[in-house]
Order: sequence, then structure tokens, then C-alpha cells
Amino acid sequence: MAMKDGKSLIPEGENKYHAIFGEGPAYFVSPSSLGPALVALNARVKLVSAKGTREVPVAKFFVVPKDESTREIALQPNEILTEIIVPNATVKTATYELRQKEALDWPLAVAAVTLEMNGATVKSAKVVLGHVAPTPVDSAAAARALVGKTITAATAEAAGKAAVAGAKPLSQNAYKVTLARVAVKRALLDAVKVAKA
Repeated sequence: MAMKDGKSLIPEGENKYHAIFGEGPAYFVSPSSLGPALVALNARVKLVSAKGTREVPVAKFFVVPKDESTREIALQPNEILTEIIVPNATVKTATYELRQKEALDWPLAVAAVTLEMNGATVKSAKVVLGHVAPTPVDSAAAARALVGKTITAATAEAAGKAAVAGAKPLSQNAYKVTLARVAVKRALLDAVKVAKA
């Protein structure tokens, strides 16, 4: 971590690709492209060591390190990830990634959504953002904005706004707030196959 006089240089330095959620000292973004989708699907991981086997929800597998010697994942020493378990559920799902370049580039923002429907109405939802924080961001506010509604361009836009309401952009990355909002909207419209507006 770049420090000067005991203070991080990231908030006012070159930070256009850093986190827009959370507060220091961790300003990096999780590089996992699968993380947001697996969190949205309520997946678990099976971790195995000589001591035995344990299962961890993917939402708790990604962690914010407390200091420079801690990891970004809940994997213990001498433990390996052997399996990803995705529950059997009847949901509509989609993931939408926004990149600077078409190929061979990390996403700038990702949104993964799952929708349990009752006809055309959302019964329950999960909206998870990626590449905007040290861990995938599960937005309960965006999910609440969808329950009891039909997915339209307007409801998808409202959910996108709710998803980024708590964002705290740094000096050079406010554009990521817009990208995350748009990613949520487009993922929701993709999930129900509504034309993007």
C-alpha cells in the first residue's frame, strides 16, 4: 500500500480503477469475474485440508484483508478449493460486464442478478456488483427496489440507482458509479429479455 506520513496515497492519487465502495485501507477491487454471479446464485465452495472438509458461502469466501499479511479469500493454509456448489433454483439470471476494450481486458464494472419470478412480477431478487470493491457487493437496496414489480427499463434504472446509492468514489473514479448503475440495468433487462433502453 502506498503511504506517506502514515496516510494512504490512493484517495487523492492515481485511482481511476480502484474501489467505489468501502473505505480504506483496502481500495483495490476484487478481480473475480465469477464472484458476483456465484454470490447472486447463493453458491457455496467446498474447501478441503488434512483437517477435513468445510463449506463456505461464496459471499463469505471473499473477504477484505485487515492488513498486508491477510488474504482476500477465506482459504486457510494447506486448504484447497475442490468444488463450487450452485443450488438448484428456478431463477432468471444474467451478468453484464462493462470493459474499456472488447477483449483481453478486466471489467470496469460488473452486475450479476438473479430473479425469482411470480409470473411477470419479481418475487425475490439478488443484485451483486463486481470490480467496484475488494469483495463482490450484494445490494439489498437494489433487490428491495425490484420486489413486487415487473422488470421494465424504468424499474431496472431505479434498481441501478439503488445499487450505487452507497458508492464513495475516489478523486478519479466517479465514472465507475455510472458504469455500475448501467450494468445493473442491462443485467436486469437481459435476465427477462426486455429490450435495452
